[in-house]
Amino acid sequence: MIFDIIIADSLRDFASEMPSRGWFGKEHDWVNRYAHGYLLKHCTPDGPLREAAQIAIEVGVPQPPGYSAVAARRDLTIWPEAGQSCWDCDWKAVHHPLVVMEWKVHRPGRRNKEVKHERAWLRAYTAWRTDTVAYSVEADLTAARHQLTSNRFVNGIEQSNWLSFEVGGVS
Repeated sequence: MIFDIIIADSLRDFASEMPSRGWFGKEHDWVNRYAHGYLLKHCTPDGPLREAAQIAIEVGVPQPPGYSAVAARRDLTIWPEAGQSCWDCDWKAVHHPLVVMEWKVHRPGRRNKEVKHERAWLRAYTAWRTDTVAYSVEADLTAARHQLTSNRFVNGIEQSNWLSFEVGGVS
């Protein structure tokens, strides 16, 4: 997929540098740090990520069939056009992102319990929208060696441990 290299390279750089010793953050902090410090570096005028405004954090995405709400908030999305959202002029969720990323951060004493639910949603969404690629990203800060792992979702199929990095060289 066209975004695999961008996502892999930006996550690799992020994992090698973040969080450095002395930096702490919850899920939304990690998403913001990744987006602004690492993903934005991959904007190029002739690439699939042309403008920073294609990237959105905590925005609505149409729900796949079988879900009651019309849209769900997703951690990070990349849209075909700058400033795009899922909504049309009648407030219907009709526009779809090129990329969806869902993040989970597991901290000592606090494992995020939404992982299975989020992965099921990403499988359902990419089965419904075969033009969208999705990634789940998990930062596990509970072990002696902190890990950043990513699963990839295409056409409803989950590729487990698509990427796996030690975070910040923590030992």
